[in-house]
Amino acid sequence: MAACLQWRRFVFFEREPVTEPGGPEGAGKPFALPPGIAVCDAGRGSLVLGDLEGHVWFLSRSLQLISFQAYKLRVTHLYQLKQHSILASVGEDEEGTNPLVKVWNLEKRDGGNPLCTRIFPAIPGNKPTVVSCLAVHENLNFMAIGFADGSVVLTEGDVTGDRHSKTQILHEGSYPVTGLAFRQSGKITHLFVVTTENIQSYRLSGKDYLRLELDTRGCGLRCSTLSDPSQDLQFIVAGNECVYLYQPEERGPCFAFEGQKLIVHWYRGYLIIVSKDRKTSPKSEFAGSKPWNSNKQILNVYDLRNEVIAYSSVFDDVVDVLAEWGSLYVLTRDGKIHVLQEKDTQTKLEALRLEKSIVMENKTLRNVKDENGLKNRIIRVGTRKSQLARIQTDSVVEMLRKRYLNLHFEIVAMSTTGDKILDTALSKIGEKSLFTKELENALERNEVDLVVHSLKDLPTLLPPGFTIGAICKRENPHDAVVFHPKNYGKTLNSLPEKSVVGTSSLRRAAQLKRRFPQLEFRDIRGNLNTRLKKLDEKEDFSAIILAAAGLRRMGWENRIGQILNPEDCLYAVGQGALAVEVRARDQEILDMVSALNDGETVLCCIAERAFMRHLEGGCSVPVAVNTMLKDSQLYLTGAVYSLDGSDSLKDTMQTSINYSQQNEEGSSDDAQYVGITAKNIPPHAQEAAETLGVELASLLLSKGAKHILSVARQLNDAR
Repeated sequence: MAACLQWRRFVFFEREPVTEPGGPEGAGKPFALPPGIAVCDAGRGSLVLGDLEGHVWFLSRSLQLISFQAYKLRVTHLYQLKQHSILASVGEDEEGTNPLVKVWNLEKRDGGNPLCTRIFPAIPGNKPTVVSCLAVHENLNFMAIGFADGSVVLTEGDVTGDRHSKTQILHEGSYPVTGLAFRQSGKITHLFVVTTENIQSYRLSGKDYLRLELDTRGCGLRCSTLSDPSQDLQFIVAGNECVYLYQPEERGPCFAFEGQKLIVHWYRGYLIIVSKDRKTSPKSEFAGSKPWNSNKQILNVYDLRNEVIAYSSVFDDVVDVLAEWGSLYVLTRDGKIHVLQEKDTQTKLEALRLEKSIVMENKTLRNVKDENGLKNRIIRVGTRKSQLARIQTDSVVEMLRKRYLNLHFEIVAMSTTGDKILDTALSKIGEKSLFTKELENALERNEVDLVVHSLKDLPTLLPPGFTIGAICKRENPHDAVVFHPKNYGKTLNSLPEKSVVGTSSLRRAAQLKRRFPQLEFRDIRGNLNTRLKKLDEKEDFSAIILAAAGLRRMGWENRIGQILNPEDCLYAVGQGALAVEVRARDQEILDMVSALNDGETVLCCIAERAFMRHLEGGCSVPVAVNTMLKDSQLYLTGAVYSLDGSDSLKDTMQTSINYSQQNEEGSSDDAQYVGITAKNIPPHAQEAAETLGVELASLLLSKGAKHILSVARQLNDAR
């Protein structure tokens, strides 16, 4: 993940107000938009505006305004095709929830107005509901309409006329649809669908529309867009903390752009984001309320490829940002327009060269200071021999190399007990240090200086003399379903009854037996490569359950057929996070690795590990969690299950976490919280997270969790 706080900032655009083009009396006066503008788009040489009285306005480059009455009441959505003089709109001709879709041919006239070639009610399954978003394919053979009830209606065929087209409900869900985008690659058409809580892609080429869930995170209205070929036509989804990029079959990179996102667009290789300073969820402002208020709003222009902020400025109440005539136009609620014009290439290159020389000078000075205590020392990094472990370790070492340019790192790989025993379930061969003992022995003997682990492999109580010195930014912690090739496109719910699903985890099996009682769940051991080979080459399993993080790190995102959301399966303590274990008294190494700490991940994992430790759980009993840090509140959901999932306890607690990650040099506080020494995270925040985990565990214990876990442990030992 790239954090924009580390990105260089430039002024690659010039901002000017749009003024009246008139004579001496009008020249210099701010141009005023018509009142009541609610929706906007641009294309075919005009800015297209819709107002609350049903008018559609066209603003030309010479600032000439013309309009026509498109609806009797109001216009709610506009979509201007870029390659055709076709405009699609949604609006209302009568009170109530009765949205109408109208398609306009702007080159043909009907009584002086554009010709309306098609009109039909926007109602999914005869259930009146609010339209939330609209998208039209540039080849005019697809139109998608998203609704607040979670439906998506797809029109296929000639979208400009009623003949030679068919309309069907493509998608139904529980969450409001917030964004739609068509992606064309060769002859293959995909439709991205994002809701407040998840993201899907549909392959529209072929008889069956194959659906793939890409993620269990979503975004608010107007917070998604499609990039151009310079960024591989990726679907961009902007959440409060991060911006995520997606291909039709997998998630790509993400960027830590904080702040509540209001508007997201793509323009000539740049990502445009309008956001608020304060963090409040755009999902609460989904429909029926205005996502604008009197607060100042920040417009940032990001160059993702070069990792620079190309422009940043503050505006009042932005209505939208439109691209036309080679420039960006920012429309504000007070009726004004501001134009952002990109500077010439030579000016930008000179600014980049100057900044680069300054950065290199500062970096050299910083590295001399950081590496003074470790100079002439080879840093040996321990890891398991498995392919996934090596990939994870390589990623951590690469982060350290980028920060400490003059240090030398050597990777030492070794086999662990868990790697050697491949024919027995993990829960049957002991729960402590299966994948860590040999590595910790090497650390104790000074054969290595640090060890990289999957955090979920580390016990909550470490051997004396060791500590977790860093926890890196967490990957997706959820579990994923990989299907046998014959079941491509299915979900667990759509598998035939009695289908066999493989998993090596008691936690997964217990939850999924409870959620999908029609399926059978069996043990499957081996590393990722081995388990996938067993799935593909035999008919023993219809699907297997694996950690999404591991699949993504291996580059096998395309094998993910379904991401299990928290309603289906809570994840394991520490899942998706990488931990760096060091000798607790090796201050130089501890200081070095502390720069890798990700504050949010650290606090979430402290809460999870405290919950696990207080329950005295482990891999021999089904214990599961889900955590989230949002708006200075840390939420922890924890659960315990019987082996068959028939008995369970689950609850959620939260606590206030007010912190800002301290400077990268760290502090002198070496306090441990459930085996973690996070020197650059304030102790009071770590203590609050640990207390949350203990209190939630105590709550479940008071309700009978000890009995459930005791029975589960006895039954597992007897198997």
